Amino acid sequence: MVRASSSDLDIVFAVFVTAAALASAVVLLVSIAGMRAWRRLRHAMIARRLDEWREALYVATEDPQAARLPRISALDLPEFLILFNHFGESLRGEAPGNLARLLRDHGIDKRALALLRRRSLRLRLIAIIAVGHLREEDAWTALAELSRDPGPVTSFAAARAMLRIDPRLALEVLGPSIIAREDWPLARIATIFQELGPALVTPALVNWLLGRPRRGLDRVVKLARFGHRHRISSIVRGWLTGSDRAEIIVAALDYVEEESDLPWVRGAARHEDWHVRMAAARALARVGEHREVAILLELLTDPVWWVRYHAAQALTRLHGLSPNELELLHENARDAYASEMLGHALAEARLR
Repeated sequence: MVRASSSDLDIVFAVFVTAAALASAVVLLVSIAGMRAWRRLRHAMIARRLDEWREALYVATEDPQAARLPRISALDLPEFLILFNHFGESLRGEAPGNLARLLRDHGIDKRALALLRRRSLRLRLIAIIAVGHLREEDAWTALAELSRDPGPVTSFAAARAMLRIDPRLALEVLGPSIIAREDWPLARIATIFQELGPALVTPALVNWLLGRPRRGLDRVVKLARFGHRHRISSIVRGWLTGSDRAEIIVAALDYVEEESDLPWVRGAARHEDWHVRMAAARALARVGEHREVAILLELLTDPVWWVRYHAAQALTRLHGLSPNELELLHENARDAYASEMLGHALAEARLR
């Protein structure tokens, strides 16, 4: 019996390894080709179904009973909800409610609720947005928990859904987060407040302003413009006499509209923080009289450009100050910066 040499065993092993590698490569190529074919087929199927779903949703915006919505499989449900969410973002009036009625008639509201428990972030976000558009009250507890998620994407999406379902209760529950969470985009919140309208948001804004939070007050002040001004202004103007924080004084000055507040405005015009001096100049433009000329001329020599700019604008809008007097102030200005800024403001005033 001839025993195989070590070199023969090495050759056999090498051939085996090569064959296994080739087989693995073939399997990999076949798998890739199969996946690509499946994707193409899947995309084609979704494209056809999207046309059917879109037509049904369009019909449902006017009459949910007349819409013919085909059965939505578990695999297709996320894609359908994405389309529904897109509709929900763009529709107003009775149309969103009609769409929600269609989905409830087909049990899709319950299926969207089930997706909230999925581990996939993508599926959870799709479901969060969908239950918001559906005004699904049964989702409230889950959404409230998700709104406390440390991640800004999930938490803000949940908050937005809550504000769609029950705006008044949501403003009460979400108030601390709206005020303090800087990772929630203020511009997005402002858009939501504008959509909700002053009747809904004013009570919450009043409570937040009265609480005067140390953290996030600037966010509340910026949102305050979406409330009823007559209810907001008296609260904010009261801060002129009760705070030494620059950001609070700036907010208060932006709501000054009465001559009785002028003594506080004059004091603010000499504040060490330039933001306060700038806000004082803006306030003087609204309620100042001829006697405020001296303090505005002083602000015209301020080292900060923005303060000088608003002081010059205020002079061109000051009650009781004639165009001839303005020209004389410009001609007699000894400070180069003051003369330049006032000349610029006068040129703008002539164009108004």
